Amino acid sequence: MLDVQFYGVLEQVAGTRSLQVELVDDAVTVDQVLERLRGQVPALSEHLPRVACAQGDALVRRADPVDPTRPLVLLPPVSGGAMGTQEGS
Repeated sequence: MLDVQFYGVLEQVAGTRSLQVELVDDAVTVDQVLERLRGQVPALSEHLPRVACAQGDALVRRADPVDPTRPLVLLPPVSGGAMGTQEGS
């Protein structure tokens, strides 16, 4: 089993902070885990193409194999922009 953790809006959509995903073999990629999540939590489907994934202190690519001993963390995309200056300062 692989622990998948959700942050930000992903936690709200999933309705939980983490889920367990069953791994059928040792060579499962991040992308395959995301596909399984689509089946378990269909509401996540629209968000998954844009999430960043991490294990430990490193971001992982979708083609990378997952390490079943470490949680897979899903991070929502972050948007923002330059801060404007306030008038009179």
